[in-house]
Amino acid sequence: MKLLCLPHAGGSAAVYARWTRLFGPGVRVVPVEYPGHGRRLREPLHISAATLVDRLVEELRPLLREGPFAVFGHSMGGLLAFRFTHELVRRGLPLPARLFLSAARPPGHPATAALHTLDDAGLVAALAELGGAPPEVLADPEFVRTLLPVVRADLLLAETWAFRPPAPLDVPVSVLSGLADPLAPPGVTAGWRPHFAGAFARRAYPGGHFFPFDAASGVPADLRQALGGAAQGTFSTGRTGA
Repeated sequence: MKLLCLPHAGGSAAVYARWTRLFGPGVRVVPVEYPGHGRRLREPLHISAATLVDRLVEELRPLLREGPFAVFGHSMGGLLAFRFTHELVRRGLPLPARLFLSAARPPGHPATAALHTLDDAGLVAALAELGGAPPEVLADPEFVRTLLPVVRADLLLAETWAFRPPAPLDVPVSVLSGLADPLAPPGVTAGWRPHFAGAFARRAYPGGHFFPFDAASGVPADLRQALGGAAQGTFSTGRTGA
């Protein structure tokens, strides 16, 4: 089983580096690198979800045909994972065994704040409040010069996302949220339900917007259990009762 992992706005494949060591031999974690990010920093950025998803489908198509896979997307990555799966349906390509949408707002729930419109100081302050990067990184002038434009472009994509799905996806899905997430709290992520015709599970975790990357969150262990064939209901109950 391959787990394709799509990063959040401004994130790179490196955010999933720790996960590659946590899943054991039964699951191969495949961190996805967007153009203009991480090791692809010199490539042009995409500010359109449609064009980025088209690019991802073309790049990942050979991998999708190799056997079973699942898709995890966090925040902007969740929006892209949802549209990516719809594109797989449209093209008649293999579908994921399960979709994991983490800290992502569903269609019909627009972003509550236009972070991409903030000036550099305001955006750095917002990232600090959300826990999007360590303080020493946010204080680095090189980060502001090099990576802040990447963050802003991604936020533009995510905050202006207006995809209208043609029909509910008949794919099992697990929706993950942070209890203290100001951007995509559990009450909002519950809105994903009408967009799926298959098995639907929810779980809320302690923490804010970046809860999956807290070593104590238990998210990788829960994903491993879900992908290992555990009963679908066990994922939905959760330690928080969500």
